Amino acid sequence: MILLAETFCERYIRPIGLMDRREFLCLSLGAAVLTVPAREDAAAAAAAAAHPDLLSVLGPEPVRDIGLQYRRLVPEENDSMRLRAAILAPLPRMPIVATVRRDFETGRTVLVNGWVLAATEARQCALFSLVA
Repeated sequence: MILLAETFCERYIRPIGLMDRREFLCLSLGAAVLTVPAREDAAAAAAAAAHPDLLSVLGPEPVRDIGLQYRRLVPEENDSMRLRAAILAPLPRMPIVATVRRDFETGRTVLVNGWVLAATEARQCALFSLVA
């Protein structure tokens, strides 16, 4: 059994720092492939930023109205790039749904058209009103 383990180690395990060209290329290719889902996740997050969950409940017109009202209440966020940045800023740590939940838990809410919304949710409506 010990002989088998020694043979395995000698054959497959190298000292740290030594890597031949084939191993380097394989690892590099693997790393490149692993970054593709991150880009897809970023694209999906950007699309989700302008698609609030309220759309499925209220429909596009009320969501657009909420977005318009929010942009009037917070004129410094009346810009799609600023809204996207504000919505997506916490994303490396948590998805939009979790950010909305955290907004409610911490009291980061706004009153728009009679609706108490998470700040992230209101920003999503505002972004929707600009791009849809």
